[in-house]
Amino acid sequence: MSLSDVAVSGRSSFRRSRAWRWLADSLTQQQQFSDYAEPLMQMITPNWSSVYSRARILMLRHESDDVFSLVIRPQKSWGKQPFVAGQHLELITERDGARQHRTFSISSSPEYFRKTGLIELTIRVQEQGAVTPWLREHFAEGGLANISAAKGDFHLSASDDDKPLLMIAGGSGITPFRSMLQQLRSRQSDRTVHLLYYARDNEQFLFPQEFLRLQKELVDFRVSLMDSSQLGFIDSSHLSRCDFDLSDDDTRVMICGPTPMIQAAREVVAAAGASEDRVMFEYFGAAPIDQVEGAEGSQYISCQSSGKQFISDSEQPQTLLDLAEQAGLKPVSGCRIGVCHQCICKKQSGVVYNTKTGQTSDTGPGEIQLCVSVAVSDVALDL
Repeated sequence: MSLSDVAVSGRSSFRRSRAWRWLADSLTQQQQFSDYAEPLMQMITPNWSSVYSRARILMLRHESDDVFSLVIRPQKSWGKQPFVAGQHLELITERDGARQHRTFSISSSPEYFRKTGLIELTIRVQEQGAVTPWLREHFAEGGLANISAAKGDFHLSASDDDKPLLMIAGGSGITPFRSMLQQLRSRQSDRTVHLLYYARDNEQFLFPQEFLRLQKELVDFRVSLMDSSQLGFIDSSHLSRCDFDLSDDDTRVMICGPTPMIQAAREVVAAAGASEDRVMFEYFGAAPIDQVEGAEGSQYISCQSSGKQFISDSEQPQTLLDLAEQAGLKPVSGCRIGVCHQCICKKQSGVVYNTKTGQTSDTGPGEIQLCVSVAVSDVALDL
């Protein structure tokens, strides 16, 4: 088959896929027929799912006033794709006939799952949020939900097992680190690890007793519980609590938490000599949008299906999802941080910048994620 044949075949396949999605949406108000059929099938077979794994929430455990953990038993097929400590998954629930997608880190270890068949998600309630307060109420007595396979690259590297590691966590950004530390305990690791864990005050730390026990169970693990009401925001003086040199090429740094904390922590460790390639981080929230390189003035976004038009200002950049919602459109979305891929949209033309990957698109047609895409030029969307 020639390259031109491949191109024609690809275009035909895309047109068929698009037509199929259009037909499904017209008849069922869902992007796929399987999305429509799934709730009907689950009335007969509760564990059935066309895309995700069915899971039973066994218990809701309150960790603090605004944080709870779900203890979950996934169906057996979920375990065929083992997860790595530090990864996350999507929790998919049905609320008033609408499917809700939210992404949470797995706060328990792979070894815990291997032994018990259970996983845990630890969730902070966003009081003004549309979903997390409802999840706490809905699953108070357990229930059923769908979960995706575990995914994500924020995890320990096997090649770095013998290298000192500084973990910096803020708030509920502690959850992937809990999974990693549990896994290190199960392996009886002797890796040198220091955890700097920041919380608003002394009442807001999650799992503090567990981390203090880990200090006794792991050969070379130390934890510093950093009460921000007493110690303030992260600064260079706090690094003196650690016993290793961040300028050493062997030292690794992992950071997870709210966006402002991550930005500050990256600056602090960089000033202490940690090179960018030795620092790994994961935002618990949307990545910050700085000035987008190449974007000047105003960019015009036209939506071909709805006929809507709106403007992106390069001085105050916003994602295409935010702009579309402000214009009265209601694109499908979920996590809003570029993880769940629910907001994928066809870009007909124009250049966009992906705030998650740091990559800029070409000018031609292609699929983009609205929640992490910022216009660099005028853009036409199939929206």
